Amino acid sequence: MKKQDTAYSKICRYLEARRIFINEAEQATVRSVTRHRIIPKHTVIMEQGKPVESLYFLNAGIVRLYRIHNNVDYTLGLISSNDFISTPLYLANGVPSTCALETLTDVDLLEWNKADMQTLKQEFHQGYELELSIMDRLLSWLQSLQIDAICLSAEERYLKLIEEQPEVIRAVPLKYIASFLCIHQDSLSRIRKMIRPKG
Repeated sequence: MKKQDTAYSKICRYLEARRIFINEAEQATVRSVTRHRIIPKHTVIMEQGKPVESLYFLNAGIVRLYRIHNNVDYTLGLISSNDFISTPLYLANGVPSTCALETLTDVDLLEWNKADMQTLKQEFHQGYELELSIMDRLLSWLQSLQIDAICLSAEERYLKLIEEQPEVIRAVPLKYIASFLCIHQDSLSRIRKMIRPKG
């Protein structure tokens, strides 16, 4: 996949940063099993309680990972571009998802189903490394969320969100950010007023 192809440039950089390279002979196979899609905002692309059907790489846009528990909507994560979403483990095993994914903006993504991923693992010389890399990234992300939830205050987590994902602050409704921080929306409004530059 050539870097100048905008649909694939970000995933190429993502893979190369992890020392995973696609040779010329493999490019046609990768393209044949990859779907480039533009999905409108407020679309559920993975449903809670149903088998995972696709793995995605998010080129652009923002996606919310959430779970409904006792009729309450909990935002577990806010993902914004240049990352895989969903999990190859659930996809391969047909396991029902414990969470859901919803687009909060229009998103540009690449998509693979179970058969596509099996083809990539068989035909791609670093297919195993690719799967391990995706799982490692997911586990690192989950660990970071858990550590932040335990060790950082809501204000500190909000400041970290501003620093690392400013696009989330600009585009995501406050109710989802508050849910992600595990605080009431009124508390988030107070935090925002406290840190807002004066003058």
